[in-house]
Amino acid sequence: MAIDKIFEEIKKLSPMDRYKLRTMLDFDEITEDDIEISKSAAGGWADVDADELIKDIYGKREKSSRMGEEW
Repeated sequence: MAIDKIFEEIKKLSPMDRYKLRTMLDFDEITEDDIEISKSAAGGWADVDADELIKDIYGKREKSSRMGEEW
């Protein structure tokens, strides 16, 4: 069936492309403003120091009070 072929093609898309497809299908039309807003959001992490963020994440994991299995 044609629908099955469409589903198979959708499964091949990356998660981001599937999200874009869902967004496009939810709206009648995507405007230029929508595209510009999406582009501007892409650089939203430009001011984050990646090395410091990673250090903080691992530091908090070591201090975690959660109980877990020892491997």
